[in-house]
Amino acid sequence: MKAAGCSKIGTSITAIALIAVLMSCSTTNNNPKNISSIKSSVESRVESAPVEQSGPEHHTEASSVDSGSSENGLNIISDSPDPLDEVGRLWYGGYLEDARARFLKNDVSLLSVGSRDSEWALWRGRLFTSKWKGAELGLAGENISALLADSDDIWAGTWTGGIARLSEPLDSSVTWDPGLPSLAVRTINRIARDNDTIWIVRYGSVERYNLRSGRWSVESDLPVSERLQDICFVDSKIYLATLGHGLWVYEDYRWRTISAPGLFITRIEPVDEGQILIGTMDRGVYVYQPGDNRWLRPPPGLLREANITSLTESGGKIVGGTYGSGAFIWDLESSDVRILGEENLGDPWILAVAVSGNRYYFGTFGAGLVSLDIESETWDRIGLAEGFPSADVASLTVDNNSNIWAGTLGGGIIRISGGIYGD
Repeated sequence: MKAAGCSKIGTSITAIALIAVLMSCSTTNNNPKNISSIKSSVESRVESAPVEQSGPEHHTEASSVDSGSSENGLNIISDSPDPLDEVGRLWYGGYLEDARARFLKNDVSLLSVGSRDSEWALWRGRLFTSKWKGAELGLAGENISALLADSDDIWAGTWTGGIARLSEPLDSSVTWDPGLPSLAVRTINRIARDNDTIWIVRYGSVERYNLRSGRWSVESDLPVSERLQDICFVDSKIYLATLGHGLWVYEDYRWRTISAPGLFITRIEPVDEGQILIGTMDRGVYVYQPGDNRWLRPPPGLLREANITSLTESGGKIVGGTYGSGAFIWDLESSDVRILGEENLGDPWILAVAVSGNRYYFGTFGAGLVSLDIESETWDRIGLAEGFPSADVASLTVDNNSNIWAGTLGGGIIRISGGIYGD
């Protein structure tokens, strides 16, 4: 398959014609200096181009070429001394995977710091990210408030109540609700799956979609009808979080309230041991073990009072974000708490967190997507320099291929390839 970005080009092309194609294919945020660099290199060295290109909107997997030559025997790499020129020639030739591999080599990585850092970032975004506007998915807005990776599908919800399902392998999407502007608050706060059911938590309702029958239904016996925030499922029980009406559990065919964590619950996350991570607006973090009604609290300090936005667990560590106080890592075994501040995150407002492998991801309100490799202690940021349409990342999810999906405020959905770090 070919890389995205250009219309079809024949196998025989002059250097000047190729330059015109390169100029016309430049994407948003391209720097004229970058194109000029590619142009001068290609004018002096390119005599013919590789096989024809195709131009779907989103990058797809490209065919592979041998090191230094295409399947037609034309030299692709060895004649060009500039690393980013080599990346560009592969990408524009339709060889996405080879361009990615070339980009990850050390001589290219060295360009991430210095006078060519913006050019390096531009190519990084071009090679490893794909973008979908809300309008492409039939949604009325670009503010993505909730995401769920479900096998090959990505479910997305918006601040105005839109719901869509994207299938990237099939290059298709289904819009269940466009989320047209309304006087009513219809924000999608959570999308979750339990067995064969997709659950949608809106501000004032909970809806279900049966994956087998394809039918929607609305829960009619909720204990609260407003400020609904989150939902999770543990041991055949349903837990419902609200802002102002506390935490509720549905068991034995009735709802009852759980008073311990207070009234303002922002997030609930189930973990493998049957525990539930609970984030609050005014009391920090709780770990609840329903089986024996046990509660675990962090050591005295920030995590007992912070406004928690997001939580997840990995390897016995709780990773979370806060409104205005950065992010944190709480080691349950040692009880050590590590606070991650603005100096690393770029912004103290963390709207979403996710974990994939050894890397923790933080969606920030203004600094893009920030990540920490917990083994090497290496920080990284992906944002406007890489072509993100928005630096505000409000939701995150990880698919089966370790790709990171980011829902932004004002910029739709972005997929960051799991291979961006060469793992």
